[in-house]
Amino acid sequence: MTRARYLRHSALEKLREAVPENLAAYHSGDFNHLLVDNSLFFEGKADIDTERLSKLSGPVDGELRDAENCQACFVLMSELSPYEARDERLWAYITHTYMLEYSRKRWPIPEDQAVAVGQVRAHFFAKEQRQIERDNAASRLWWMAHLCGRVKGLDLSDSLKVFLYRTDVRASIIERPTVSQNRNLFSAIVRRLHDSYTGKKRLFERTIFRKLMQEINSVGGVQLLDAMTEEQIGSLLNRVL
Repeated sequence: MTRARYLRHSALEKLREAVPENLAAYHSGDFNHLLVDNSLFFEGKADIDTERLSKLSGPVDGELRDAENCQACFVLMSELSPYEARDERLWAYITHTYMLEYSRKRWPIPEDQAVAVGQVRAHFFAKEQRQIERDNAASRLWWMAHLCGRVKGLDLSDSLKVFLYRTDVRASIIERPTVSQNRNLFSAIVRRLHDSYTGKKRLFERTIFRKLMQEINSVGGVQLLDAMTEEQIGSLLNRVL
């Protein structure tokens, strides 16, 4: 076990600015200087299993293995609090060190330099808070498991399976903080997705799920969703569906 490490702000910004010059390292090199130069990082309080974290498997034969890696990442970094997990300095350190191999396999670096720079900045950093839950190669795994672990009535593997089943469905949820941060609402939606997954999967159809989200937004503009009980939210979803 190793204490969680955070890049110092100056080191983070220098690394971000140097992405165009470091593309070769992102393709096939390393950033091992970050592991040994303690002037570039500081340690937090949480312990993480860096040895097993560095062995996470990237895609195999077209299978992304996101659900498996979400669970693994969450377990290996189980001491992290949500507050600590919102710090870009932590995730940028991890994607450039322990999870470098995983990150470039999961998000291959394009040959086109301009496109490659954008790809690296999206998946190896997380300048905006939304990128932490959605884009950073490491943090997205932890956050998806954290969200799915709060679903009442389903175990983590089942929640992740349906949450990761359709990219546009997942994006519709993550990009709406009123949904993803409301435990009762998020749980109710994922349970409905699970019911649909075991049936005809109609709720995963883009137009149907988008309509559901629109109706929820409409209700949220009139009623305070955070104040609704789990039973009230369940009744609301039943009416909408």
